[in-house]
Amino acid sequence: MTPWHRRESFDVLVVGKRLTLLLLAVTTYFLAAGLVVRWFQIRLIDLGSAASLINTVILSLLMGFRNTVAYQRWWEARGLWGRLTNDTRNLAAKCAAFLPADVLARSPVAVVLTNFAESLKRHLRDQSIELRDLPGFEKEAADPPHVPLYLAQRLFVVLAGWKRAGHIDQAELRMLDAHARGFLEVCGGCEKIKATPLSPSYKGLLRAGLILNVIVVPWLTVPEIGLWALPVFLLVCFFLFGVELIDSIVEDPFGVERDDLDLDRYCLTIREGVEACLPHSPAK
Repeated sequence: MTPWHRRESFDVLVVGKRLTLLLLAVTTYFLAAGLVVRWFQIRLIDLGSAASLINTVILSLLMGFRNTVAYQRWWEARGLWGRLTNDTRNLAAKCAAFLPADVLARSPVAVVLTNFAESLKRHLRDQSIELRDLPGFEKEAADPPHVPLYLAQRLFVVLAGWKRAGHIDQAELRMLDAHARGFLEVCGGCEKIKATPLSPSYKGLLRAGLILNVIVVPWLTVPEIGLWALPVFLLVCFFLFGVELIDSIVEDPFGVERDDLDLDRYCLTIREGVEACLPHSPAK
């Protein structure tokens, strides 16, 4: 079994376990409330099942908005990492085409390109990262607080050095710069997604609505339908709570759960593309 499949199985198990526990709690409460209603012949309002249906429809609309926003964040992050992959490959391929082999062999451009994605991944996951932890930078004395920014700066220094040394002309510099700029634009876009989550007030309101729906529905539906309303209500709760659990993961797409972006695979793809185009040398 591959690491990806192990990760998928684990995360499906985690989400399934959470959802199962929620549905068990809903079932227990529904049965307890239903028995109280039947025993004491409680009837809050007429047409209680209709009121419950309207409440569920409203919650579904709110959940639809939440799901759309969460997926948009995931999709935007996916596009940014796709752009980083393309910019890195283009930059590596053009460097190999424009620069002599001996210049590339002495340059740290390969290790900078491969480690930018790795450092950005750790930065977005709030993992502890130092420049010396990255392959090729073990002897580096610098200790920048923002490693992706530092590596992007190093890349611009390399490009400027090639231009001053006459290895590339102004037109070639512009072509390389078009891809190099994308590194910081991708970094900034990902940081924007991470730093601006969905409004906590909106999420709180939605979750309060889900809880109130669970609390109120048995008292409205059991007098008219009886305990036979439980299977239908559990089916509704399965989708509502399931979407809420998944959206809670998807809205922060840089984590390590199954529904997050597989940043490890992106980093591996970027590394393989750079290694296919450029020789590696230690950072200087």
